[in-house]
Amino acid sequence: ITTNMAGSTRIEINFNRLLMQCQSMAEDKENRDWRFDKYIGALQNFLVKLKTAQSKPSQETILEYQKKVDLLKGLAEAEKKPNVIERALITERLRPVSTNASSAPAKQLHAKAKAKCEEDIKAELFALPKKPVSKDGSSVLRERKKLPEDEDINTILQHHHRLQEKLAEEMLMHARALKQNITDAGRVVRDDTKKITESTRLADENMSRLKVESERLEAHTKSCSWWIWVMLLIVIITFISMVLFMRIFSK
Repeated sequence: ITTNMAGSTRIEINFNRLLMQCQSMAEDKENRDWRFDKYIGALQNFLVKLKTAQSKPSQETILEYQKKVDLLKGLAEAEKKPNVIERALITERLRPVSTNASSAPAKQLHAKAKAKCEEDIKAELFALPKKPVSKDGSSVLRERKKLPEDEDINTILQHHHRLQEKLAEEMLMHARALKQNITDAGRVVRDDTKKITESTRLADENMSRLKVESERLEAHTKSCSWWIWVMLLIVIITFISMVLFMRIFSK
């Protein structure tokens, strides 16, 4: 048991160290390398071991760890999407972490990612030119044609329309899943209620039969007791008669 506890504690310590490293790499995008995705995969393996360990942390702690790992995985997935709307949807769907002190880095990462997505959406909608940085650190202006006013409005409307369609589809999927769950739960409740009603009816019938049989047994017991007394009386009379008979005829 001591070995299992020590192993679980060591796994949790390694998990937290790797989690801090991943959060630092997520913050520093310029110096991030291919190891970031590998580290996230290792975090998921650590989390699986923590869940199955004998001396595992509390359920609340494991849930908070899961949220932090999902946040890093979601941010990494969102950054790979070329479309800013898809990045915004993935970032928006990520579950928020708790507000305690240990979750401050993860919460800050989530807030910065959402702010960056909002900035990218605004830049794309209003066709704002970006300023790439050259090798010597100086800003290089990129020429871009200005769209006419009506095209800007149409672009904005199209982006909003696509975003609303995706959100509506997700809400519809959630509503269908919720409806199916409610239907399944209602069916289970109805089946259980039917079984309980049937069991209650059978119990009542058995109680009625038991009462009838008890009355019959009681009546039979009374009649048997009378017959026992009668037989006992006959035996006594017979015995006395035999004794008298033997005395009379012995003379």
